[in-house]
Amino acid sequence: MTTTKTFGMFTDTGNYMVGRIAAAGEQLAAADGSESAWLWAQRELAKLGTADAFGEATDTDVREQVYDVVVRAAIDGPCDFYL
Repeated sequence: MTTTKTFGMFTDTGNYMVGRIAAAGEQLAAADGSESAWLWAQRELAKLGTADAFGEATDTDVREQVYDVVVRAAIDGPCDFYL
C-alpha cells in the first residue's frame, strides 16, 4: 500500500489510516469550522492510537500534521491546537 502523504507514522498502513482521518477532518472543517473538526480529529487519532500497531498516532508530530490539513480547509480560520 502506498500513500502520497505521510503523517509521521511508522508504516504505510498507519499513514493511510491517519490520512483518512485528516481527509474527513478537512471535509468537516470546510462545512462546520475548525474547532469541531479538530476536536473530532483528535478523538479519532486517540482511538487509533489505542491499537498497538498505531500507538504513534497521538505523537505531537502526527497531530500537528493532521491539524495543518484540518485547519487549512476551515471556513472560520484556525483554532487553538490545544483545545
